Amino acid sequence: MERILLMTLGSRGDMEPYLALGEELKNAGNEVAFCMPEQFRSLASEVSDHFFPMTHEYLDLIDSPDVKKITGQIGSGASRIITLFKLLRETSPIQKQLIRDQRDADVNFTPDKIIYHIKCAYPVMAALRAKRSVELLIPMPCLLHPVRDLPAIGMGQFNNKWWNKMSYTLTNSAMISQVVIGYGNKILTEWDWAPLKRKEVRDFLLNKVPVEYAISKRLFPQPQYWPERVKVTDFRERNKSKHWEPSEDLIRFIEKYPNPLYVGFGSMINAKPKEVGQALILLSKKHDLPIFINSSWGGIEIDSPLPENIFLVRDIPYDWLFSRVRAVVHHGGSGTTHSALQFERPQLILPHIADQFLWNKLIHKAGMGPLGFPIKKFTLTRFEEKVLELLQY
Repeated sequence: MERILLMTLGSRGDMEPYLALGEELKNAGNEVAFCMPEQFRSLASEVSDHFFPMTHEYLDLIDSPDVKKITGQIGSGASRIITLFKLLRETSPIQKQLIRDQRDADVNFTPDKIIYHIKCAYPVMAALRAKRSVELLIPMPCLLHPVRDLPAIGMGQFNNKWWNKMSYTLTNSAMISQVVIGYGNKILTEWDWAPLKRKEVRDFLLNKVPVEYAISKRLFPQPQYWPERVKVTDFRERNKSKHWEPSEDLIRFIEKYPNPLYVGFGSMINAKPKEVGQALILLSKKHDLPIFINSSWGGIEIDSPLPENIFLVRDIPYDWLFSRVRAVVHHGGSGTTHSALQFERPQLILPHIADQFLWNKLIHKAGMGPLGFPIKKFTLTRFEEKVLELLQY
């Protein structure tokens, strides 16, 4: 039996692969602890009693109007750039506190091993300065290890071998400079650790740390040119519905309207939430199409009264819902993509940011749905055409 600390940072989608792995490790007889943002304490308690919080300020910032303005591409380009520089100033003290919180979890739980998300800087520092045993779990491709026919996440949509290779060099250098060197070296003196050097961090991440890419091999087969210690395993899912019960209204809707369409954009917002909501109402009436709509985060705005073949859902487990829907329209988050794939449901992805554009391509390439379009290009006509194409799969 080992004591294993699972450390992850981000939104709900960044938590689930670690919760699933934690459940698997615990069932195998290991003692498991989680280090996550404070907001996920209750979620982590479904798997383990050992929880070490990271400051709530990180997710508070992610959920702030300023961040949503950037991710939703709201306002002019100049105003978003000004907002970005403001956020960079606000982020620095939060990043330092996250590293301190991660160290507190390590010191208090004293694990045999730390399995961590690439957004967490402390495990790299602990491995290099305190000889801690660490492993990296990444829930999306095109981060860290180069893929010959795909650029790094966030580095454009075009495919060019020279640019693809260069994109990983640039993103890895930026990550090392800002997260590990920039934030980490400013607080290493608190623990009497020597400053990190760029070369040793790069060598550790690319040549030494064991890495698991927890993504579907169906969407992303293992590149044969990757080193032996880097593995594509598969997406990790747990039974989330065992702690949840559907309402009577939800059951009645499913019985009356079997196989509805699901539409939801996770925590993403966009510049046209009312247009999206109006489009869904129009489609439900025009094509007699029952729809589940998840509008809890503001990416879709729906006016009352609703047609009777539309049902609004909020926090609902996908492993219950997606087994009962006809198809899924979403933003392209890794978790939503894999959950729909698990139940063989066709998908239409309207990407907002980052890796969502990649999942859009991979789902279409796998024959699991039409090629979606960026949410910023949303029009009623384009959306209707794509939904009708989706329903033919």
